[in-house]
Amino acid sequence: MLKLSRRNWNNVLIFAVLILMFVLYGIPQRLQQLNAPEHRLLPDNSELLMVAFAEQRLIKAGAVWQLQPNKPTKIDAAKLALAWQYSLLTPISVTADKSRVPVAQASVQLVGYTEPLIWLLYPASDNQFLLQQAGQSQFYQLNAEQAIQLFLL
Repeated sequence: MLKLSRRNWNNVLIFAVLILMFVLYGIPQRLQQLNAPEHRLLPDNSELLMVAFAEQRLIKAGAVWQLQPNKPTKIDAAKLALAWQYSLLTPISVTADKSRVPVAQASVQLVGYTEPLIWLLYPASDNQFLLQQAGQSQFYQLNAEQAIQLFLL
């Protein structure tokens, strides 16, 4: 057995209690962060059918994705469809501002849904953009690269 003075045993006990507090408090908080819901552009288990932009449409024709009208661009329609299906969104709290004007809009049609999802893209500061689903109050933050990829800017 370890020979420690009464003072040293008190120190050991204090550290043991601190470690126990960290374990009981820190681990559940970390698990809660890991289990936080993911925010995506499309609802879970939904299938993308079409995305309409200002001048082009991304359409699924059979098993192939196409941009219409066909313009000579370097955009890969399949990669664009994957970006719309699997992009993760970062929620951000923004003060309400009625003077915001969207720089781009996308109308997303899903298989089995009668109404399209409308996504609005607003400019923000420092090469950042704000994304909002029409009719919702939640905003999401996008960097310039994501905005250019998703909205064909």
